Amino acid sequence: MCSPKGIWVVTTDGRAGNSIQVESINAIPDAAFSTKMKWSESSFQLVAALWRRKHKVLVLLFCFVFVIGVRQLDFNQEDKVIETEEKLMPFNDIEEEEAGPSALKTILYWNSFFAFKDFNFGFGQQPFLDAKCPTATCFLTNDRTLFNQSDVVIFSVQQMNLTDLPPYRFAHQRFVFYEMESPATTDPLPLLYNRTRYGFFNWTMTYRLDSDIVNRDAYGLVVPIPNSTASSVYPKSRPAGSAPTPHRRNYAPVNIFGKKKLAAWFVSNCVTSGRREDYVKELIQYIPVDIYGKCGNLSCADQTRGREMVRDHYKFYIGFENSLCTDYVTEKLMVGLLYDAVPIVKGGVDYTEFAPPHSFIDVNDFTSPKQLADYLLLLDKADSLYARYFDWRRDFTVELYQKRGWCRLCQLANDDRLPPRVYDDILKWWVDDPVNCNLPS
Repeated sequence: MCSPKGIWVVTTDGRAGNSIQVESINAIPDAAFSTKMKWSESSFQLVAALWRRKHKVLVLLFCFVFVIGVRQLDFNQEDKVIETEEKLMPFNDIEEEEAGPSALKTILYWNSFFAFKDFNFGFGQQPFLDAKCPTATCFLTNDRTLFNQSDVVIFSVQQMNLTDLPPYRFAHQRFVFYEMESPATTDPLPLLYNRTRYGFFNWTMTYRLDSDIVNRDAYGLVVPIPNSTASSVYPKSRPAGSAPTPHRRNYAPVNIFGKKKLAAWFVSNCVTSGRREDYVKELIQYIPVDIYGKCGNLSCADQTRGREMVRDHYKFYIGFENSLCTDYVTEKLMVGLLYDAVPIVKGGVDYTEFAPPHSFIDVNDFTSPKQLADYLLLLDKADSLYARYFDWRRDFTVELYQKRGWCRLCQLANDDRLPPRVYDDILKWWVDDPVNCNLPS
C-alpha cells in the first residue's frame, strides 16, 4: 500500500513467512515542501545580514526560533497525513518481495461452508484432476498456517466471523466472496456492514451470472449433447421468423404417458419472501397437488426416493424458488427436467436463460393460478401437447453436480495477466446494484 506521497510501505517475504516490516516515509506534499523552501530562503538572507552586522546573539536566537517553526510545520503536516490515512479504505494490500512462480496455486478455505470444511469439493489437487479441469494446477487446503503463501482465500459469507478475519492481504492474493443463497435470505449480514464491506473482496463466486466465477455446480446445468446442433447452454429465444421445433414423439421418455398423478411439491420452508406458499394455496383450489415435507401432509423416506416418485408417478413438478432474485434458479428446475416431470417454475428470472424453450412452464405467463390450473388440466388430457415439453432432449441433457465453477476458479488463479480488482462496496453489488430481489405486492 503506497503511493508517491503515501505514508507506509509494508514489505514482507510473505511466502517465506517472515515478519512484517513497516517503514515510515516522510513524504511531504509539494505545496508544503514549496512553503518550507520559501521560508528557508528568506530566513537565510535575514541571518546573513544580521551576522554581517555582528548581531550574533540575535542570530542564535533567530536560529532557535527557526528550528522550532520548521518542526511545527512538520508536525502539522504529519497530522494531515495521518488524517488522510484514516480516510482510506479499512483494508489494504500489503506489498511483498517478488517471488518465483509456484507449481501449484494454493487456495485456502478460510472457514467452512456450513458443515463442509472442504466446501463439499475436496482438499489437495485431486478434486481438480477428478473434475478433469482444463487447468488443474491448484491445491486446496484449510490450513491457515499457509495463509501467507496462499494465492486465493475463499470466505463462505454466511459463516464469516467478524472477530476472525485475516489482518492483512498480500498484493498477490485474491479474497473470494462465496455465496449460494440469495440476498433475500442472507441480508442483512452483519459482515457486509462492517470491515468486509469496503475494499475487502477481489472476486465473487456465486450463482449469479455476473459473478467473477459463476458457480452453479450444485444447481445443475442444461448443456448440449455431443454432436448436437445446439450451441448454447442458455438459449434465449429462437431466431426471428423460425418455426418451433416439430414434435418428435421418440424424444419423450417412454414412461410419461403412464403417469396417473398430476403435480407434486416438495417443500420444507413454509414462509418465504417470494410468497410461493400463497400461490400454491390458491392453485390447489382447482387441481390436486401432493405436498411433501414440513409444509404438507405427505412424506418420503429420503431425497432419492422422492425424486424416483416424481419420475414414476407425476406429470408436473412444482419448482418455486423461495425468493425472487436475479439469476436465483436452484436445483428445483433441474429436478423436474432430469426426472421426467415438466417443471412449473416461479422465480425472479427469465427462465429461457437457464433451460431450453418449451421445457418448463412459467407461472408468470399466466394471469392467475386458475388460468395455470386450466392449462395443466388441458395438458393432462392431451398427450401430444404434453409430450412436446420433452422435445428439448433432442439437443440437450442435464448435468448435476459438475465442477465448472471450481475449474474456473483454478483457471483464474493461474492467470497472471488478470488486472488487479477489488469490490469497493460488496453490499452494493450483492444487494442494491441493481435491485437484486423483488417482493410480491
